[in-house]
Amino acid sequence: MSRGTVRPTKGPPTGAAAKAAGLALAVTCGAQFMVIIDDTVVAMALPTIRDELGFDRASLAWVVDAYMLLFGGFLVLGGRCADLFGPRRVFLTGLSVFTLASLGCGLANSPETLIVGRGAQGFGAALLSPAALTILITVFSEAKERRRALGIWGGLTGISGVSGVLLGGVITDLIDWRWVFFVNIPIGILLFVLTLRPALADRAERPSKRPSTDGTGAVLITGALLLLVYTVISTNHRPWGSAETVGGLIGSAVLLAAFVVREQRADEPLIRLGLFANRQIATANVMMLLAASGLYGIFFFLTQYMQNLLDWSPLKAGVSWAPFGVTMAVFSGIAIQLLPKVGSRVLCLVGLGSATLGLGLLLRTPLEASYAADLLPTLLLCAAGYGLAMVPLVVAAVSGVPKADSGAASGVLNTGQQIGGAIGLAVLATLASSRLDDEVSSGAALPDALLTSFHSAFLLGTVLTGCAALLSLALPALRTEFDPETTSGV
Repeated sequence: MSRGTVRPTKGPPTGAAAKAAGLALAVTCGAQFMVIIDDTVVAMALPTIRDELGFDRASLAWVVDAYMLLFGGFLVLGGRCADLFGPRRVFLTGLSVFTLASLGCGLANSPETLIVGRGAQGFGAALLSPAALTILITVFSEAKERRRALGIWGGLTGISGVSGVLLGGVITDLIDWRWVFFVNIPIGILLFVLTLRPALADRAERPSKRPSTDGTGAVLITGALLLLVYTVISTNHRPWGSAETVGGLIGSAVLLAAFVVREQRADEPLIRLGLFANRQIATANVMMLLAASGLYGIFFFLTQYMQNLLDWSPLKAGVSWAPFGVTMAVFSGIAIQLLPKVGSRVLCLVGLGSATLGLGLLLRTPLEASYAADLLPTLLLCAAGYGLAMVPLVVAAVSGVPKADSGAASGVLNTGQQIGGAIGLAVLATLASSRLDDEVSSGAALPDALLTSFHSAFLLGTVLTGCAALLSLALPALRTEFDPETTSGV
């Protein structure tokens, strides 16, 4: 990938270059914080959104799925566009789309308009995130400074996730759920103005040979995944054997097959399918799909459990997740230190095993739960487990890949995380909704029926995470220093 936005400095930046570097770090990290936070900020507002806009329990998952699907589906293409048109231009385009889509989400007056707005946010994020990373790597060309900058960038993931939950709870409880989206508008405008400053002007020469962007591939894979998730969610209203369901599954398979054929023939494919011939890389990506499916699904349903059954306010539910973010950040740092000593296989096995145990504890949650006894052990075990597992999982996904393809390999993993979360959430939402209908039809009281439906989702999430833990045994015992430059996006 070309890195031509701001002329790179030689050695640590000083004077005007230092100011430009500081500006670039603030702008790109601010944008990444905004993008990642929107994965979780909406969670605390979902029950309120459902009641006000008239979502049913299964379609409510689309408020999360639409963002993750478009984000993941176009993430690699966003990196290609940064190469072709210049990362600063793509950054500004993505920022504009994201900010305008946030306005649309805040003004939504129906489930359909909110879902469309969330999808547009995801598309803007897919342009914004890889372009921001390219700018950052271009500005910080000296190895030590770049490593520090990328360390700050990487640390935003855990901080942004828990910040989103806390912010979503505060805004929904004290202001209005629409401000969960409106808050992005002043931030987006500020970042746009700062990016226009001459210090970040695009002064690099164009490459003599422009890489092609595989828009067709992006449309095919995103279309296949959208159709798949829509079909799965729609089984809440029609049986799996219906013509519509079978047709949707077949259509998704056809689009996926067309994507594979396209990638095999494209001069500059969106995803180099040859990467998956490496068993280590293929295993790591499948593990990420499974782990994200369990994590995002449980996050969605545990939040619903807190507010719908325990009758917690959005603020109280948001604050309850604080130990999760802190613990995950601590154990991610521990994983970086342990990786050269114990290797990726052990860390992934122990980490995902711990997360599986934590999720399994949710199967004993009662109608009236104690936070300290019933929920906090799950949050701590899961946070410690995912913290230990994610760093070695990323390393396994890019180790052994030629340096020229390391960004693409990391991009595939990041895409798999978003897509795995979206599909996993769709499956869990459909399962829980179906179980709820069955329980209500059999005469169960609504609170009991809700608890049973949540337990069914918790069980499937536990199984998915447990499968990811077992796959750790197929990973090699990689013992290497963690290099954020080769594991930080597309």
